[in-house]
Amino acid sequence: MTTHESLDRQTRTAVAALAHRIRERDQQDDPTDADIFALEYLHALRGQGWRPTNARRPQPWSTDQGPRSEDTARRGAHLARDLLGLPANDHQEQE
Repeated sequence: MTTHESLDRQTRTAVAALAHRIRERDQQDDPTDADIFALEYLHALRGQGWRPTNARRPQPWSTDQGPRSEDTARRGAHLARDLLGLPANDHQEQE
């Protein structure tokens, strides 16, 4: 579950408003029907400028990344060792 702090300001505001309205509804003797309550809340959000948007299409996965040269592999291994602070293994790279 997402932590409250990781949400952007507008989302935190909407969550707080919805939680407040739910608490008020739960305290009523005859609570509003859940579907009607949800519809009213969405209309309130839209009145404040919220609009649903379509999700962006996911980028296609590509398994074809082309051939990798031995030189590229050596440079990658060297970079990884440098970043990890490991000594170079020159005798294995030259085989």
